[in-house]
Amino acid sequence: MQQNIKIIKYKFYTIEALYNLGIVIFSASFYLYLAEIGYNLSEISLFISIFWVVSLLTEIPSGIISDSFGRRNTMLLSCLIRALGLFLLFISKGEIIYLILGAILTSIGESLKSGTLDSWLVESINKTNSDEHLEKIFSINGVIGQTLGIAGGFIGAQFLGNINLSYPVITGGIILCITAFFVLFFIRNENKKVIGGFKLKNIYKEFFDSFKEGVRYFKENKKFSYLVISFLPLTIILAGPGNQWQLFFQHDNKDIITGYLWVFIGFMTFLGTWIVGKIPQIEKRRMNILIVNVIINSVSIATLTIIGNYIVAFALFLVHVFITAGDEIIRITALHKNINNEKRATILSFYYTLEALFTIVGLVLVGLLSDYFNMNVAWFTCALLGLIVALPTMILTKKRG
Repeated sequence: MQQNIKIIKYKFYTIEALYNLGIVIFSASFYLYLAEIGYNLSEISLFISIFWVVSLLTEIPSGIISDSFGRRNTMLLSCLIRALGLFLLFISKGEIIYLILGAILTSIGESLKSGTLDSWLVESINKTNSDEHLEKIFSINGVIGQTLGIAGGFIGAQFLGNINLSYPVITGGIILCITAFFVLFFIRNENKKVIGGFKLKNIYKEFFDSFKEGVRYFKENKKFSYLVISFLPLTIILAGPGNQWQLFFQHDNKDIITGYLWVFIGFMTFLGTWIVGKIPQIEKRRMNILIVNVIINSVSIATLTIIGNYIVAFALFLVHVFITAGDEIIRITALHKNINNEKRATILSFYYTLEALFTIVGLVLVGLLSDYFNMNVAWFTCALLGLIVALPTMILTKKRG
């Protein structure tokens, strides 16, 4: 049994690492690339907004596809569709149609992956009747992903990006295609009986049926519902730093410096994910940790916007990165622990749909405040607003057990 668990974990780590590498290779310079090829700040904000709107519309259908077509087929689609979106952005010369199509395809690719590989891992571990701790697996996966991510982001920005900002984008598409081959050979498709009954034309009928299923589960499982409500405000806090950090810290430097910044970001993410795996009896302390995290996160972001010193501001940004890295592992594990349903991916997609909705709200708010004032005001406002909403809901969740 232990040998089977090791094989499952190694397959999961490999696919996750390659997929994430295909994203991080261009992540440290992507918005700089969009600006270079002619897109203005409003159009870049449009890209982000379209990405999240499409994510909102496709999260639950993606969960249906994952539950119906199987984890392998869904992951294959995710890799190839997201790669196609990057190829379109690579050939773009500032045309709005390529921006829109790129946002749509990359978002669909992201939605198809969300919850799919995690569900494959959880289901595979459950079949072995093992008491393997998921926190530990997700923590190790985060460490592996971030190690490759640091190197990939740095090479993408400082080497490929300084030669040509389009090179990291095309490289990401190629790596995602390579990932598809690993998915094909590493994952068996389990849900063959369901495939025959699935009809694409009925997808949005099933969308609403599954949304109702998610709402039903949300109502019936109080622990799950409290967790979801307490987690959603975090998306507003992260809207500015998560999407504007390149433009915020690059300033007017002619040479690309975001690759160097990415190394620090990657190291702090690595440290955050590693420490989570070392916390003893984390299940008993989960909500206390999350409450402390949201306070530190919000205060760090708000403070860096009013600090005049660049180095101090970036140091506070790294505190935010550290907190967010560990926080994400704790949250996703908590959700998995509170889903006792065979349609795990569909219910996770229900949560990700709500998360996408809140992210869109955060992006619109950040965009409007950035246009009318500046990014400092936008980040400060969203950090405080998110804290005001998140803190009471987390305290209530803790009291409700």
